Amino acid sequence: MNNGLHRPASSNRLKTALFWAACLALPVMILVVLSIWGGVYPFGPESFLTEDLKYQYIDFFTWFRHVLTGEANVFYSFAQGMGSNTWGLYSYYLASPFNLIILLFDEAHLTLAIYIIVALKLACMNTAMAWYLRRRFTLQRTWALALALCYTWSTWTATNLRNPLWLDALILLPLMAWGCRQLLRKGSIVGLSLLVAVDVITCWYMAYITLLFCCLFVLFELAVMVFDEGEHLGGKWIAGRAARFTTAILLGIGLSAWTFVPTILAMMGGEATKAFSHFHTYPTALIRGFLPGAWNLDHVPQFYTGLIPLVLAIAMLFEKRVDKRLRALTFFFAGFLVVSSVLGVLMYVWCGFRQPNGFYCRIAFLLSFLEIWAAAYLLMRRGEIRPAHLKNAQTSWHEANAQRKHLDPTLRALVPFGALALVLVDLGLNTHVCWTKLYVNYPQEAHDAYVSAVDAQMEELGELDTDAFYRVDKTYNRAGAAFNEGIAHGFNQLSTYSSANNPKAVAFLNSLGYSSEGEFSSVYAAPNLVMDSLLGVRYIGSWSKPVESTETTLPHSNVTSPLYCNPHALSLGYPSANGTDSKSTLQGDNPFERQNALFAELTGIDRPLYTQLRGVEQARSDASITWAVELPAHTIGYTYAQTGVESDWSQSVGLIVGGEMISSEATRFSHNVRAFGESGDESTQHEISMVQGSPETQLPPKSQCLFYALNIDVFEEGIERLQSRQFVPDVFEDGRVEGTYNAEKQTDLVLSIPYDKGWSAIIDGKEVALSPAFGGGMSQIQVPEGSHRIEMRFQSPGFTVGCAASIAALVACLVVVRVQKQGGQTR
Repeated sequence: MNNGLHRPASSNRLKTALFWAACLALPVMILVVLSIWGGVYPFGPESFLTEDLKYQYIDFFTWFRHVLTGEANVFYSFAQGMGSNTWGLYSYYLASPFNLIILLFDEAHLTLAIYIIVALKLACMNTAMAWYLRRRFTLQRTWALALALCYTWSTWTATNLRNPLWLDALILLPLMAWGCRQLLRKGSIVGLSLLVAVDVITCWYMAYITLLFCCLFVLFELAVMVFDEGEHLGGKWIAGRAARFTTAILLGIGLSAWTFVPTILAMMGGEATKAFSHFHTYPTALIRGFLPGAWNLDHVPQFYTGLIPLVLAIAMLFEKRVDKRLRALTFFFAGFLVVSSVLGVLMYVWCGFRQPNGFYCRIAFLLSFLEIWAAAYLLMRRGEIRPAHLKNAQTSWHEANAQRKHLDPTLRALVPFGALALVLVDLGLNTHVCWTKLYVNYPQEAHDAYVSAVDAQMEELGELDTDAFYRVDKTYNRAGAAFNEGIAHGFNQLSTYSSANNPKAVAFLNSLGYSSEGEFSSVYAAPNLVMDSLLGVRYIGSWSKPVESTETTLPHSNVTSPLYCNPHALSLGYPSANGTDSKSTLQGDNPFERQNALFAELTGIDRPLYTQLRGVEQARSDASITWAVELPAHTIGYTYAQTGVESDWSQSVGLIVGGEMISSEATRFSHNVRAFGESGDESTQHEISMVQGSPETQLPPKSQCLFYALNIDVFEEGIERLQSRQFVPDVFEDGRVEGTYNAEKQTDLVLSIPYDKGWSAIIDGKEVALSPAFGGGMSQIQVPEGSHRIEMRFQSPGFTVGCAASIAALVACLVVVRVQKQGGQTR
């Protein structure tokens, strides 16, 4: 008898366990099936690393593994753009707790680790959404699973597995939506505060987007209570809930202050992009965004969330059982999210008052969430019969189904399973079509071969050259835009491609000819003899021999070029002959004039380093321009393309220098001063051409090339002066520099370390001021006459203050819990 009595409860527990197991397993099973179908690693030859995963994140994951194993400093790295506070890098790209899984894998298998991380995030995303649908709408399990899968495998998610740092926010979004509901219904604060804290800690960028959405969504749920649930809410009650919501958000931010405050300080200093496109798509592409299999990389927004939620959400707008005011509000809310996803000015606000570079439809997942909310609301309302005296009551799914008479019980039971089957087929086909555009032409085997070759080359270099300081950079990379190899392979480079670098260093490098001015990245696409020497670039990886360099005996392969040694490369610091004003920036209209100013200020030589040459135009058409340039004796020629196009992406041109074609010049990843001609005893003639970037484009109307001659005698004289008095550190590690310097007189010692307030400088045990030089692109320290021990340490600014704020917020949360508990006991 007891067994009979307990059988229903036991059966329900089994169904519940199977439901949650399905929520966790099905998204992973879909991922595996899609990988097998598409031939994607680890079930096929195509690497799972696509777009920014191969360009940026795999290098960041490698660095983070070094941090976790104690081989790198989480606060600072010299391996990007001369040096950078890396707390912003950690908190934006790597703070997800899922990333700790990389400790279980060696560096050769980090792609597999990322695949597993993504799989686990998909499982948690699906489970969180299913839990929300069950709690908020009391949906039957199969319906909840079907709609949760639509959320998990929407086009936005399917195409953004290449951005795994964004996925944690989609796990938290349904939970935060429930937190908003609970705050309205019960006045609960702490749950939402904790979720906000986790959101900010895992990725502050996505937290900003989701918090902005929550501010709108809590008002939306308030409208649901008033319009459709018949609640009578007074102004005092609404003001009280508004105060509680604000408190919850502030407490959440306070709890995350230990990471958020240093992140803000690490990311400050850059300028927002001033120009942005007004509309990110066109009408037909906007419509295609709601259709299966129609997405492309360029203009189609990722709105598709599956046929079933789309149909149900549209039906909800016409459901007479739902108050017409709520239906109208839902329609306008959805419309606002659509417009926000494609209108430049609104996207600018959603993305933190920054114009996003790439990934033009970053907030489409919010529309997917609202679409599924509307679909679930319709299912809940159609499953309910609400007598007048039960108008405000929420009926469970089973109670509602008992009242429904218009459907056969068998058919009613089969409909959700049919919907689930359709969801699996629908989403699977849609995602496969999307993946055929993403996971192509980058074999995992090629990636592994390149990484192995670079590691071997850098290991040999470390054994050959044991000096504490020197920089290495390359004119090529493994995947077209992978400019962060130094941070992964253990060498200090100038190149940096990250949303969390030192903006002053990037601006400094680009103003001197390493990349286009105004870019947030800096790319070493060509050797720059003067600046390479001043910044300590001793080794250059290049497929052609740089001027004034010698080839080393270091190993290279078919995927890694020879390494060349620059004999003129200086060490970390040298005295400025004329001193530097901490507020001064480099003067001049182009990279050559600015290099002239920098060189003169450092060396005290008043003869020009570069002199401008006249390029005689030989031929001009819409497709090309050719110049003849005479290069004087004892000089090296340099040219710099100018197109007159000012934008983040620019319009590429081709440049033919010395018979070699340089494609895609004057763009964000390739806009450098280019050398032509070797220094000799006689003048030489050279022909340089600029050609159209592609057959579909003409040359921009203002296209021209600058031509300058580098006086090799002036250069060598200046380098010899600096070499005789340079600062050579005996310790040069991330966040730590030490060395002895002998100053002939009191000296302004300039260091090729970008200025950052996190640095502290100590001379002979006494702290001294470190100040910016050349607009903060370098640093300087005043050293008294004589021999002195210099020590420098870095601590991310705001970390201590942030920790104190988090402790205070935690205490406040405990007080709130106690007050609410006592209030509940009193009632």
